[in-house]
Amino acid sequence: MKGQNQYEKFKRGEPLTFKQAILAQCFVCSGGREGGEDCLGVSCPLYQFMPYREGRQKKQLTQEQKGKITDRFKRARNAVSLA
Repeated sequence: MKGQNQYEKFKRGEPLTFKQAILAQCFVCSGGREGGEDCLGVSCPLYQFMPYREGRQKKQLTQEQKGKITDRFKRARNAVSLA
């Protein structure tokens, strides 16, 4: 089930990515029902990031932008592991 693995990971105290955290919360909020559709939870602060939201447009990134994001995540992970 979409979000269940991420929620289990959260319960074990493992770190989640931003997307994994959203999926885990959607799993909890939906009562564990199968995902893959718009929940219409417009009052949810995470709804704007919901992967199945109607009308959601994917952002098109250049290879340079993808490289910068990858580098930023690597630096952040290294900073966390050093702490």
